[in-house]
Amino acid sequence: MSRGSPSRCQSTPVTLRPDSHLLSFFTPRSEFPSFGSNDSNTFDSEISFNKHSECHDESNDSTDECIRNIRNALSIDAVCCECSEKIYFAEFVSCTACSNLIHPQCVTPAQPPTNELSPIPDYSPTLCLACSDVNQGPPPRPQLSQVNCWGDLNAEEVFVKLQALAPLISTWAPNLFEVPFGAVGRGFIDELTRLANLFATSTAAESYALSALVLAPALLLQKPSKKSKVGGHKNLLERRLELWKSGKFDQLFREAAAIQKPLNYQSPSEERCNKRFVDLMRNGQTSEATGWLDSSRHTCGVKSCTDEVLLDLEKKHPPASPISSKYVHSDPPADHQPVTFQGITGESIYKCGLNIKGSGGPSGFDASGVSRILCAKKFKQSSTALCDALSLVAQKLATTEVHGDFLAIFCSSRLIPLEKTDGGTRPIGIGEVFRRIVVKAIIFSQRVAIKVAANCVQLAAGQSGGCEAAIHSLSDRFEEADCEGALLLDASNAFNRLNRGLALHSVDRLCPILAQLFNNLYGAPSPLYVGNQVLMSEEGATQGCPSAMAMYSIGILPLISLADLEDVLQVWYADDGNAAGTISGLHEWYEIITTHGPAFGYHINPDKCVLIAKEHHLEKAQELFGETGVQITTAGARHLGAAIGSTEFKTTFVTNKVSEWVSCLENLVTVAKTHPHLAYSNYVRSLKMKWSYLQRTLPDIGHLFQPMEDILRHKLIPLFVGKHISDIERRILALPSRWEVWHWKIRYKRLIKNTIIPVLLPDH
Repeated sequence: MSRGSPSRCQSTPVTLRPDSHLLSFFTPRSEFPSFGSNDSNTFDSEISFNKHSECHDESNDSTDECIRNIRNALSIDAVCCECSEKIYFAEFVSCTACSNLIHPQCVTPAQPPTNELSPIPDYSPTLCLACSDVNQGPPPRPQLSQVNCWGDLNAEEVFVKLQALAPLISTWAPNLFEVPFGAVGRGFIDELTRLANLFATSTAAESYALSALVLAPALLLQKPSKKSKVGGHKNLLERRLELWKSGKFDQLFREAAAIQKPLNYQSPSEERCNKRFVDLMRNGQTSEATGWLDSSRHTCGVKSCTDEVLLDLEKKHPPASPISSKYVHSDPPADHQPVTFQGITGESIYKCGLNIKGSGGPSGFDASGVSRILCAKKFKQSSTALCDALSLVAQKLATTEVHGDFLAIFCSSRLIPLEKTDGGTRPIGIGEVFRRIVVKAIIFSQRVAIKVAANCVQLAAGQSGGCEAAIHSLSDRFEEADCEGALLLDASNAFNRLNRGLALHSVDRLCPILAQLFNNLYGAPSPLYVGNQVLMSEEGATQGCPSAMAMYSIGILPLISLADLEDVLQVWYADDGNAAGTISGLHEWYEIITTHGPAFGYHINPDKCVLIAKEHHLEKAQELFGETGVQITTAGARHLGAAIGSTEFKTTFVTNKVSEWVSCLENLVTVAKTHPHLAYSNYVRSLKMKWSYLQRTLPDIGHLFQPMEDILRHKLIPLFVGKHISDIERRILALPSRWEVWHWKIRYKRLIKNTIIPVLLPDH
């Protein structure tokens, strides 16, 4: 219906249809939740009325009077959600989530910026305030500047070029040289600092700034050959920086692609594994070096990207699921102060960069390379400036909405299909190191808020010793006399099937200080690069992201609250839901999780769930759980890296683990023959932590470690000290390497006489 009135009144009825461009989301009146009317009658999209009844006064049939009468007849008894003024029929748009009404003129269209330093205008989707945090799709990308801002390219052209290069760069093999010290290296870091500052200052350059920051190392640091020298790297980097600043992305890409073409992958041999171990230890990557001691890691660790594996990965990354209104909180989110993020400084980024580990994301710039440019003192003020700029990036991501398209490359991940022990596939996303450092700094600054939100219910939210606490609490409850059994749940593809929209809503209500960060990271689908394929992550939280555990822990809290029963102790560590209590209580708890879990993205896999029932309650367990598909046993089961159940089961479990660690020690002995210092450092700082965790969680298992003691006593320690040792020397070497004594002023002889000798030789 056009906005006007007929030229004259008629007695015949006129049919009015809602205007298609003003009422694109028309909903019957009974479906509008905000009207507050008890009238059950609905009105159709066609409304008929007699104009003669409205324009009955022939002497006052002017155009204005007719318009007012028609508008009054079309009143739908509603107000605009934005301006709170009365709404007339065909003069509103509808909220896409709950159908609340908004004046079309209350939605301000985005205008394109005029230059690089012009702020990007706000863009508002057609959503009411109550639904602004749920069920909203990504808003349309605002128009970018057409003014040249990078060489001969404008913002739109830079954005499009970088988006096109990212999938191609993700297929490259790691082949980057270290940023050289000196003026050229500082110039490279200064360019990264400029890009980070461009994003942080809310300019139109934020559309491409983070993308350029991520892709710059891949285009500028390609190593020309295996034997290239540092001097050649400086010349290459200086020339490439000039091309980069001129916007010659295509030329840089062609050069890098030519270097990548002859590269191939070599299968790991025993000699190469030992060499790799030594290199990792010298670089301070202790945990990565420990992985190379396990020979099985190289045969079944990472799956090849076959068609079958790619199909499996596609199934594990489903499309976004709808949000059930039954689980949406009606209360407004709690007030929070974004000023707390001002505590993220360059020092915070420096500490995160110093401790970051792991390989690189799709760009190939790994943790050691980023740590070098952030923490090396030889780069002087350039490193400090980059840390300060990244702290501003962190503050903006945590407090300001950024369009998802502008963060697509920054939030992208390299998808790795790891092989499970049962032959299945575990997808792990390796994100860009810059993203991992920035997000890690934000999460660390709000670690207290995350712990408060999770409380003692979800023990994967950063609580100290949370995993061990979960093991001990469930084991202690299982050993009590009134406990009839324990139920260990296993969720199918838990992290990737988490209902992302409902999780973001839960974060907004339970931990609002992190709501903006998670909306920026997970508010829009992000690309996952695997081989030559690109998958889109639309649901869940990517395993490997520093924020994934916090988001999952908080996102699943409403489900945990629904399953809170008096006679059942439930213990959660991320997606591992475990409970102990009576058999009937465990069955009720299982039914609650089965009923409400799918709405949150928690889908139980009954075939991998285990019910450990005590002997005299086995019949009752089979009666209640017989048709569920849950495994029922009286022996025991693996639980968070430890074991729960009978003594026989625990003994078998520990024996199998010891046999694996014996193999690792044998490999370490091989390395110690040529590099004893590195082998000792790895043993003290990493390898022994594997079994110390098991020794803390399972009591009375010391005698089962005798095979490992034999290797340490007769093979490894003699390589460290250069001779075979006696029993007394073995007991001395068993002490911590840094044995703290309360009073260091005690004389050495008195310390030996009164402290050490009575401990080592109690009979003397």
